[in-house]
Amino acid sequence: MRHLLFAVLILMVLPQAAYSDGPDAAAGDALLKLNGDFIKAHAAARKLDLASGGPIILLKDGQLVLIRGGKETTSEILFPRYDTVKVFAHMPVAIYLMLGPAGAGELNTKRLQQLAEYHGQIDRVEKQLDHIGLEGEQLKRQKQLLAGSKQFLEQVIQQQRFSTEELYAFTRSMLPMIQANIAEAAASQLDAMHQQVMVWKKEMTPEEWQKLRVSVKGAVLAREGNLAMQYFERLLNLEGPGMRLIYMERYVPPTPMQTLLATRSVDRGISIAFFDNPDRMFRDVLADAAAAHIKQMNFD
Repeated sequence: MRHLLFAVLILMVLPQAAYSDGPDAAAGDALLKLNGDFIKAHAAARKLDLASGGPIILLKDGQLVLIRGGKETTSEILFPRYDTVKVFAHMPVAIYLMLGPAGAGELNTKRLQQLAEYHGQIDRVEKQLDHIGLEGEQLKRQKQLLAGSKQFLEQVIQQQRFSTEELYAFTRSMLPMIQANIAEAAASQLDAMHQQVMVWKKEMTPEEWQKLRVSVKGAVLAREGNLAMQYFERLLNLEGPGMRLIYMERYVPPTPMQTLLATRSVDRGISIAFFDNPDRMFRDVLADAAAAHIKQMNFD
């Protein structure tokens, strides 16, 4: 029995000993230099690819950047109308975020103060409604979003409590107006992007256009159905990402892994509250509106 136990202990120790030994100093230095040559070769190949691979369009942080012939040309593509309707669409979502994640029931002094301060912000915007650069149906819709948000806030503050049913009734009553704003935001962004890209296309030779590559940088959870990816897929007649079109995820510092976990949880709540679909916010919020507008655009 003692011999068997000794043999088992030897077997347990042997694998650990086999994997604990690393290269000595000379071997480690040789491996490091060998890998350094790989890194240099890869960098040189990338440089050659960028120099000879044709023009490139980058979409990042609201800018289109054309890299062509060693020259960079930058164009802003987010217009004021996009930002304005986005702000109003975010208003009911902000109210949900102040209430929903923390849970229904009685509100303590801190939460009531937060709601009162946001009500005050809405009041300030309300006084400037006729000076925000919108008119007609656009302006009417923003007034409805503001009035509905303000009314619900006043109700909750007066009651000093709310139920999940009341919150969802509010969020879903706001959804048609939010979706209309989303449609306008998508159209505004697509039209601005398309106008600039078509100008650049006219400057390129047919050979350059066939070599054009695009890189889109966007939010992690907006990857699926991303507005810009849909646009460039249609523009270049592609069936999805590949050698000519890639998507780079933009992470939020300083703790991106934790931030992503929290974002998924919070956005799932938004998805349920507004869309009655737990997965809706896990793709670009402009995705459906973008798909509809792209069908109406002229790419000739």
